[in-house]
Formats: sequence, C-alpha cells, structure tokens
Amino acid sequence: MGLFFYMNFLQEYVQHELGWHSRDVKKAYQALQSGYRAGECVGYANIEQVQAYVFTRFPATYQVCLKLIGKYFNDLKIHSVLDWGCGIGTASLALSQHFENLEYYLVEQDKQAKTYAIEFLTHFFPNNIVHHEEISKNIDLSVFSYSLGEVQNWQKTLDSIWNKTKYLLIIEPGTTVHFKRLMIIRDYMLAKEAKLWGPCCHTKLCPLQDNDWCHFAVNVPRSKEHRMLKGGERGFEQEAYSYLLFAKEPRNIDFGRVVAAPRLHGGHIDLKICTKDGAISTPTVGRSSGNYKTLKKCVWGDSLTHELL
Repeated sequence: MGLFFYMNFLQEYVQHELGWHSRDVKKAYQALQSGYRAGECVGYANIEQVQAYVFTRFPATYQVCLKLIGKYFNDLKIHSVLDWGCGIGTASLALSQHFENLEYYLVEQDKQAKTYAIEFLTHFFPNNIVHHEEISKNIDLSVFSYSLGEVQNWQKTLDSIWNKTKYLLIIEPGTTVHFKRLMIIRDYMLAKEAKLWGPCCHTKLCPLQDNDWCHFAVNVPRSKEHRMLKGGERGFEQEAYSYLLFAKEPRNIDFGRVVAAPRLHGGHIDLKICTKDGAISTPTVGRSSGNYKTLKKCVWGDSLTHELL
C-alpha cells in the first residue's frame, strides 16, 4: 500500500464514521493548541478534539513511527508490544502495518484516548489482541512514542520495562530540550549494559557541540482538512524528531550515520556523518569515489554500511 493510504486511513474513519463538523473541530483544535502552549495536559475533552489531533498531529507522528519501524524492525520477529503513553494508538497502528497478529498492552492515563486507541486498533486490525490488563509477562518491543516526557519517575519506569522487553524504542520531538533529555537517558541505559542500536553507531560521548543536536526529519503531506485547521497553505510540513533504540542483544555496527541533509552538487556530495568512532566527519565525495552512486541516494538519517573510499 502507498503512503497516501498510510497517512489517510484514520482521517477518513474519524471524519465519516464519527461525524464531522468543521467549525466544531476547528474550535477543538484551537483549544488543544492553547493547552499545549500553556503546558497543560488537557487530554481529549470530546470527539472533536480527537478528530483535530488525527488531522493535525497524527500524520506526523505516525510517519515518524513508520520510518523507524521500517528502518530497524523489518527483519525482526515482533509478536508482543507495550505501547506506553499510547494516546490514540499511533505507534501501535504503525506497527500493525508491518506485523500481523500482534499482542498489545496499552498504557494511557487519558481514558478517552485509550478507548479510541482500542477502537482504532480493533477496527483496522481485528486479528490483533489488545489486552486491557497490566502487562504480566515478557514482551518483544516497548515503545515510548512522544510520551516519556509525561513520566515523573522515568528511571523507575524504564527499569521495570527493561526487565521485561527485548527492544526499547523512545521517540521524542527533535528539539534541543528533548535531545538533552535523551542524552541523559542514553547514559542511563548504557550504564545498564543496554545495547544501543540507533541512532548512534558508537557508545562514546555525543560529538555534537554547542547549538547542534542529533535530530532527523520527515516531510508530511497535508490534507485539505489539515490545512484548514492549521491555517496553512503549503502541501506538506516537516516533522523533526529524535530517538533512541536499545536492545538486549548487539547488532552489526554501522560505519556511521548521516546526521544532516546531504548537499548534492554537480559532481560531488557534501555529507555530515557521525562515525562509529564517535566523531563528526564532513567528507566531500566525488564521482571518482566507489561510494558515489550509493551515497547519492542516501538521505538524512541513513546509516552507512561500508567505509567511505
């Protein structure tokens, strides 16, 4: 299925199956925005706020989840998932596009959001099993998708979850504040001997300095309803994100990761790479390089599986 389906299936559902009144949804979006700016955890007061979220934030967070799942999990066997702070189930819906017959444990303080997460998952992926009780066994994957900041005692929470899971994925907005928080979590998990799968290709101190920080981005198509609610004119927006992925077992070490958008010129490419040695490299790769054709196709966030020639 194409990207259009991936980005619009839930929008069509909440619009046609749950009722849609543009004026009410726009007011709901404005209320959500006011709550976000004030730093309040407002949750979802009504179905219109759920619809507003689905049209304005879901496309971005969902595409980030899809990108990371496709990057790391395609060759893994995932049968059970803990979605902590699941909201309306964004990460779980993305995982269900890649895996069949999953068992989900959903943790969410907002009862209305969790109700919709269960509804969406069971409607679109009826072969999945959604557990309503607390997790009581070991699981394959635990996900914090834009939710770890809601945890008051994140060390205690991660300790409990890490004892039960094979893989731990943490996704946060791609801001300096969230990046600094992730670096604290990175150090904490490495001290517990967790194996760091990404984005770092090393376990040394982060080499980015001053006002630079590790983040990535996806371009998100905007529907006409999206543009209407946000008052935007462009057909897409860019979502910046940062993440960490840990596992119990090590994986083959990549030679580096592209940490900025490559700059393509007539006969060469300028790259910014965080290397496996824990340093920032900014090579210029010309046509004569044996890697040129491969690197010409690389994008921001890609890993390098071979040394630069």
